[in-house]
Amino acid sequence: EEDESQIFVKFFRFHKCYDLVPTSAKLVVFDTQLLVKKAFYALVYNGVRAAPLWDSQRQEFIGMLTITDFIKILKMYYKSPNASMDELEEHKLDTWRKVLLEDVKKLVSIGPDASLYDAIKMLVHNRIHRLPVIDPATGNVLYILTHKRILRFLFLYINELPKPSYMQKTLREVRIGSYDKIETATEDTSIITALYKFVDRRVSALPMVDSEGRLTDIYAKFDVINLAAEKTYNDLDVSLKKANEHRNAWFEGVQRCKLDETLFTIMERIVRAEVHRLVVVDEEEKVIGIISLSDILLYLVLRPSGDGIGDSESLRATDPKLLAANNSSSGSGSPLGSKNLLNSSKRDSNESIEEEKETTEEDEEQQQRSDAAQKTESTEGGAEAAATDSVPEPAEEMAEEAKEDPAVEEDDEEEAVAGSPVDRASANDSPVTPDDLLAASSSDNNPLATVQREVGLVSE
Repeated sequence: EEDESQIFVKFFRFHKCYDLVPTSAKLVVFDTQLLVKKAFYALVYNGVRAAPLWDSQRQEFIGMLTITDFIKILKMYYKSPNASMDELEEHKLDTWRKVLLEDVKKLVSIGPDASLYDAIKMLVHNRIHRLPVIDPATGNVLYILTHKRILRFLFLYINELPKPSYMQKTLREVRIGSYDKIETATEDTSIITALYKFVDRRVSALPMVDSEGRLTDIYAKFDVINLAAEKTYNDLDVSLKKANEHRNAWFEGVQRCKLDETLFTIMERIVRAEVHRLVVVDEEEKVIGIISLSDILLYLVLRPSGDGIGDSESLRATDPKLLAANNSSSGSGSPLGSKNLLNSSKRDSNESIEEEKETTEEDEEQQQRSDAAQKTESTEGGAEAAATDSVPEPAEEMAEEAKEDPAVEEDDEEEAVAGSPVDRASANDSPVTPDDLLAASSSDNNPLATVQREVGLVSE
């Protein structure tokens, strides 16, 4: 009998990145000559949290613009309440990238024929949260892979797959997540302080606690989008309590779990709630840890194959009480030894907390189930032929066609304007090249964003 720990490894090695690509979707692309302010407005207005960056001079994609960039800009240039930030108003994306030259990394991408296993490994080892799927033949971005989408894809098949015995083990037994030096905030913490915590501690969410340490709320990088959508980024000294009063309809809520709940229960809760993390609390609702999507995928997929052991992405159970409980049961077949656990616990707090929430829809999940059922019937060669014969619309989280609206001027990372859901574009079998997009997006009537039927390029 084969090792049950290899079940999910084989599943993700069998499925290709192409299996997650919707047959029809929109994608927004930003030209690097676009003004920073307009770029973040366009993110908000199009209902997306990130967009690929296109360098028209080099004729290639060079990176991604995300809410983290917006946070870094605010952190770098914010001086005092109501003081203008000329850098945000006047800089182009290209200028901003040069300012952050030491922090700018080469774009990490993957091809549609690569396995989802390889995609997970790239996400975890590069410590990124978005992985563009790029067609090597055309250079077009087809989709944006995330931890969240990959785990949701697994759950389309979860009842058809054998379930490893460790799925019924408790969080206390499997020992995954972060339990040491969890960075928190209170309702009186200022926004600017929270932004510094995001950048300096490399976390993407801050559990909010009361004076007794009990969980009351959460403030995530995703929430910073409200500063752009509501044009309130000029005063970052206001409290998180006040900031959360303006929280939009897409707020994912504070989802929690306890150490004695099973791994399967925790996974199911994350998928059903469409969140990126669960806050681990004790019987008194006091925060003791964080478990994120990347923690789960590392444990399910990379740990059994040996690609995650010793890596600092997960398995960071360092709470003394938890370690004591784990050590007492270390001889009962626990999935990972204390040595590897402690080696990988050096990373601070919730560093691997999954970034920002993606806009999701039930129709996308249904479509993925239908598409995947057809695609998995074919062999690898058939998958290649499918990728050649019917190139899916470039990708992902694209939102409704932009219409010029003077009220929408500023923005950040991921929210559908007025709560509008992601709008699917009709399928188009002929790919749109970046050159076509540049030519098509130069209309003066819509300087904010031009979204093509298949791909939209936002340019100056």
